[in-house]
Amino acid sequence: MQNNKLEDRVRRYIKMKKFFVLSDALIITGIPKDILLKLLSTLEKEGLIVQDRDNRSIMNKSWTVLSRREKRFLGDKFTIKKIDMEKLKAIKKVALVLEQEVSDCIIYHKLLSQCKLTKGVFASLINIFLGLNVINEIKKNDIKQNRVFEINRELLKDLLTFYKQKEYKQIDEILNKKRPLRYVAVPKDLVKVLVVIIDNEVLKRDELAVLSGLTRKRLKDWWQVIRRTGLILDSFKESQKQRVSYIFSSKRAKEVLESVRNGAFEKNKELKQLWVK
Repeated sequence: MQNNKLEDRVRRYIKMKKFFVLSDALIITGIPKDILLKLLSTLEKEGLIVQDRDNRSIMNKSWTVLSRREKRFLGDKFTIKKIDMEKLKAIKKVALVLEQEVSDCIIYHKLLSQCKLTKGVFASLINIFLGLNVINEIKKNDIKQNRVFEINRELLKDLLTFYKQKEYKQIDEILNKKRPLRYVAVPKDLVKVLVVIIDNEVLKRDELAVLSGLTRKRLKDWWQVIRRTGLILDSFKESQKQRVSYIFSSKRAKEVLESVRNGAFEKNKELKQLWVK
């Protein structure tokens, strides 16, 4: 029973996080280090978090929460398909080598030698990069090692940006052809709000701020956009002493989120093209 309570405490902690460090988790949860590491190992096996990097200092170990959308399942018995992080790490290794290449073209055997991967793994990764059009083959000989590839710098930059932003779920979707390889600048705070609204259609403003991981002031900065894009359907008070509760449209939140991820914010910072008249 005690372990269940401690695990619930850890789940509540990571529910509000996208990224966390062991030292911070120890302070916030108040759980002894050895027990906390075992609980985090359990969550890793469930596919909810993944260790982000190895560190000589155990206190600096860090984890990434794989998907905001799946946070609502943190308290349930729910099987989540795990992302193949080893594959993602290998792709990143090749991408970093391509980024450092001075020329816009690179030979197969040179790329292989610099990536330091096994020939079989490297061959499969080349097919992935060709499928993403990050590289394009411009010379193919009978000898495999003499193949020459042209580097698409724009798509390579987009791919590496997903890694820098720790958007592992989106990278996985790109590899599975569920979305194109195109990085779009999005307002992360607004995205957090939209994701919470999709899962919770009735909330007070303070509750929306807490679940989104925002301060009241930061939520207030987005309130006009929230109102004018038609996310608020109605509001009510359960009693005179209580704060106003808002009824949000989950359907509309999904539409706005899709537009934002497709570049609406880049065209207009106030999202006026999405305002409901």
